[in-house]
Amino acid sequence: MKQENFQRRLYLTNGLIDSDQVSVNKMPVDVSPMRIHKQRILCVDDDVLGTTMRAEILKEHGFSVVVFHSPLEVTRCDLSTFNLAILDFEMPGLNGRELSLRIRAMGGRFPIVLLTGCLAGLSHEDCVLFARCIDKSMPIHYLLDTIAEFLDPNQGPDYGS
Repeated sequence: MKQENFQRRLYLTNGLIDSDQVSVNKMPVDVSPMRIHKQRILCVDDDVLGTTMRAEILKEHGFSVVVFHSPLEVTRCDLSTFNLAILDFEMPGLNGRELSLRIRAMGGRFPIVLLTGCLAGLSHEDCVLFARCIDKSMPIHYLLDTIAEFLDPNQGPDYGS
């Protein structure tokens, strides 16, 4: 099998990766690509490698993705440009619970999905703050199916009100 060299450039500015500036090559995923829709997704996770890979997969499926590795940086951005957020729980500065509450207080009315490696350790009170909670160990199609469900044009538009 012929191996190919892929050159990828990531433009990092203050912990932000905008997938519109990332060179993405096809990645093997067992899920059929969704139609091109350019919904804008906010991803917040301090795991740089995992989040970058996730952003590339989402971009491959037609989404525009903005990544923050610092939850405090999110509190300084314009949330009105996003259709959905994917947050980790365990992060320095603000955890996913605190960040989701700040996003709501700042007027964010989009679904917030929790994607975490510590799902089993979260309380019911924490879990009910999110539109959906997914463990990071689950295959990527669980996340893609969740995104498709929440960004369906027939879905009610006002989350978190």
